[in-house]
Amino acid sequence: MAAFRLFLFFFFLLFYLQPSRSNESCHPGCDLLVPIHFPFQMMSSPPENRCGYDGFTVTCKNETRNILTFPFSGDFVIDSISYFSQRISITDPCNCIARRLLQGFNYSDTPFQPLDTRNFTFLNCTTDAPVFQSPGGVSPIPCLSSESHSFVALPTERVGASNTSSCTEVVTFMHPSLDDSIKDSILLTWKEPDCGSCESDGGFCQYKYDTSSEVSCFTPFDH
Repeated sequence: MAAFRLFLFFFFLLFYLQPSRSNESCHPGCDLLVPIHFPFQMMSSPPENRCGYDGFTVTCKNETRNILTFPFSGDFVIDSISYFSQRISITDPCNCIARRLLQGFNYSDTPFQPLDTRNFTFLNCTTDAPVFQSPGGVSPIPCLSSESHSFVALPTERVGASNTSSCTEVVTFMHPSLDDSIKDSILLTWKEPDCGSCESDGGFCQYKYDTSSEVSCFTPFDH
């Protein structure tokens, strides 16, 4: 009887600790140039397959673009993902990152954070403002500007040293970059789960067991 109970114990232990089946039936995303895999997961992937990590859910727009949604800032298109360096580049679906920053980009309640930050100031200027004419002057932001006025964004420390007559300061905000100008995308990183070294060695991360939250590194031959 004792031997039978011991057998049942090990039988259920092996059943409980079976290797995770994640990655086997996970949706690769709708943009073939930006493949989606752990820790990211498509919303369309079956939950029981445990394809991704909490906070990394991706949706599909027009069957062509992978979308990452920020709780307080809305939808962004995933431009690229580096699984080795654990960095993600996102863009605005309407091609106006400056407007999204002007509205206030908030990455709270997500696993993502910027590599660096810098204070920028938005200025609303006349189209012939000196700030556009001086050597090393900046260019207006096309998606925010019109025939009667031009929007420009300067690192805050440069505002006092620039000729900003004919300009009105609109708002100062923290830009997730150390660049001197606003680019077309925002670069972010994540720390958990830490799979960069696994990916660089040719492996991939997934849940260690179907019923565990532990993440482990596997090679293509482990299955």
